[in-house]
Amino acid sequence: MSASFSPYRRAAGAAAAAVLGLPVLGAAYLRLKYGPRLTDDIAELYASYLVLKRLKYMEKNHIFMIDVFESRVKETPDKTFLLYQDEKYTFSDLDKEGNRLARFMQSDGRLLCKDSAAILMLNDPGFLVTWLACSKLGLKTAFLNYNLKSSALLHCIKACTVRAVLVGKDKRLLSALEPILPDLQKLGIKVWVYGKVDALPLPAGMVQVMTWGVASDPLPKSVRDGVIMDDVSVYIFTSGTTGFPKPAKVSHFRSIGGCSIMSSQVGISSSDIFYVTLPLYHSMAFGMGLMTSILSGCTIAIGTFSPKTFWDDVRKYRANVIFYIGEICRYLLAQPKRPDDGQYEHKVKAAFGLGLRPDIWVEFEKRFNIAQVYEMYGATECPMMSINLEDKVGSVGRHGGLVKALMNFLEILKCDIETAEPIRDANGMCILAAPGEAGIMVSRLDEIHHFDGYMADRKTNEKKLVRDVKKKGDVYFNTGDLMMSDKEGYLYFTDRLGDTFRWKGENVATTEVAHVMNAFPGILESNVYGVQVPGQEGRAGMAAVVLNKGVNLNLKGLFEHMTSALPIYACPKFLRMTDEISTTTTFKHTKTSLVKEGFDINLVSDPLYFLDVAEKTYVVLDDSVLRRIVAGQARL
Repeated sequence: MSASFSPYRRAAGAAAAAVLGLPVLGAAYLRLKYGPRLTDDIAELYASYLVLKRLKYMEKNHIFMIDVFESRVKETPDKTFLLYQDEKYTFSDLDKEGNRLARFMQSDGRLLCKDSAAILMLNDPGFLVTWLACSKLGLKTAFLNYNLKSSALLHCIKACTVRAVLVGKDKRLLSALEPILPDLQKLGIKVWVYGKVDALPLPAGMVQVMTWGVASDPLPKSVRDGVIMDDVSVYIFTSGTTGFPKPAKVSHFRSIGGCSIMSSQVGISSSDIFYVTLPLYHSMAFGMGLMTSILSGCTIAIGTFSPKTFWDDVRKYRANVIFYIGEICRYLLAQPKRPDDGQYEHKVKAAFGLGLRPDIWVEFEKRFNIAQVYEMYGATECPMMSINLEDKVGSVGRHGGLVKALMNFLEILKCDIETAEPIRDANGMCILAAPGEAGIMVSRLDEIHHFDGYMADRKTNEKKLVRDVKKKGDVYFNTGDLMMSDKEGYLYFTDRLGDTFRWKGENVATTEVAHVMNAFPGILESNVYGVQVPGQEGRAGMAAVVLNKGVNLNLKGLFEHMTSALPIYACPKFLRMTDEISTTTTFKHTKTSLVKEGFDINLVSDPLYFLDVAEKTYVVLDDSVLRRIVAGQARL
């Protein structure tokens, strides 16, 4: 038994002692030492032990998520697994179609076990079928963001060294791929279109998937022999500070681990029905939604988020577990009240997600009659996750008392906000933040908690690590987020640290936006950052812009340039025209004062502009425009 496994053994022992009954004096001493949540700590540790025991068993016996799915097919072939619009798909339905597609792909001969393929799909059954097919063949699967265009999309495809792209039949997807088809052909990348396409013929370089007449019986497991738990299962893209989105490597071990934790701690059973409207290329929807539904054998309903029809769909599907990001909750609350708010023929037992702000937490639960909110903390590449199991408003979980004493895998460090670096003492060790003090959160890496890294160079991966935190030689994962812990160990998210900001549920890399902006005629330099908008979650993009001398900026042309090259959520909502951009001594842009001043016309003397979607241009940000923004009447 490894040393890293021993804390779980001690936790199991503590749980057994609790079941058998501790002496009153002993229990009193432990509560005095570790706090009033001792029983909860023991339960959490024991649950973690059981999760790890399952992972070790699956690793030893080479059981992966695709094997779990296929076992569900054998056990409950006729059970409804997927709900989509008015359609129902059983485990057997999807398995057969996945087998047909896998055999079609196999017949081409270009894809071998451990090769990579990419999926460019909307939230529809095709996403599940293509993921199943890739998994049956032992492929590494890259999930492409369907909002990306041109060079950004090509970058993501190239970054994962894929040999084939599986694209859905939707015209938007085909249109996004068409401009880069010559580049894909030069790279020898096959493009398969899954689903019947109305407009034929397809563009040169695209091939229609034909599975009619292809056998639907299972592929032998030997097809994926050689795949191990530490191998990459999927690539999920995350925006960083190095420009284009980076593919985070998610191993089979971590894929199973995340959904195991959710299934265990939230109490998911095979009778539950999930409703997922987040994009399936997103780690929340895929990992916590789809993977958990497979592991637990429950039903999943998928769709596209609409605040007007969300609760009607919950009733239609009889979903009792919903998934959210903070913006979704706020959008739902912004809808006019209805007589049937919170009324269902079933019970909505859980809302699971991240980013729910304290100011709307209680109202959201009460208005929509949610039994419990499970607010979590996590990230695609982060080796840990934390879940608020106690419905404590504003918290993302607890790491204190006995949990911290036995495990102690999280620390919150004092940091320099300007440099985003931890502050160290005279001995070179990091200084821990005190309870109630915000600092950068780091997670210890060991045999259990892995950082799988990005498909990137060593320097990029090293940036996510903090060494010599508490002792010489230790290594921690840098979450890049400011967190705060209170005296009881409850964790609270404070802010994202660094250049990347989050808007409309998506991470936006400032350097990527600046790259596009700087390419526009007349712009000499730009510095992109995120600013808070009253009443809105996350941060909206803003850019400080320096023009070439004598240039009159074409505001309408800039609007067209930005919106054609970037998803609308990534386009800067505000412009600040300035004569110069301040830098550090190493010529890095400084952002702190810009972020602090934001788009306040009372603080900023520079000319300010606002991205007006209705007028399709940037307009002068004056008092009337500002009032519309603050009142929530302007489209952001």
